[in-house]
Amino acid sequence: MKMRRLSVSSVVLSFLVVVLSGLVWWAGTPARAAFAPTVALIPVSGMVSGQPESVKFSGKAQVSSELVLDTSKFNLPPAVILVFDLSNVSGIGSSTGSKYVAGGNGTNVYRQLVSNDTVEITFPFSRGTTMSMSSARSGILSFALSFDMNTGAITTGAANIAGPAFPF
Repeated sequence: MKMRRLSVSSVVLSFLVVVLSGLVWWAGTPARAAFAPTVALIPVSGMVSGQPESVKFSGKAQVSSELVLDTSKFNLPPAVILVFDLSNVSGIGSSTGSKYVAGGNGTNVYRQLVSNDTVEITFPFSRGTTMSMSSARSGILSFALSFDMNTGAITTGAANIAGPAFPF
């Protein structure tokens, strides 16, 4: 009479499937309460120094804020999803007077909700009226934002542009 033996890999694979199924069942689908995003216009100014010329930026960034409440079993603290639109931010070259356009529209950031927060994003910019990635440079946009803790809406904000600080 011939006995069939289970291979170790089959046993391990079966065990792994059972454990993962249990974890998925226990955690459930991560859920979040849906809230309509609010939009704030944040004044932006600053200069990016560098070659071929320094560029002075100004305008208004449109920042959308959506409150996220975790309704899963994990009960995570409230958070906000921020979406940055820089289409109304532009620059002027300091030596040539050339126009520059800022890119990076639609940059998403997920942050824990706190009353005051500083958020930095990197954005591309290029000379002209349309974004050209072949000649793009980069800048850093630092937002100082205050939030309504009940709705996640931005109550006040300001933003400053600077050049990236690369270590040498």
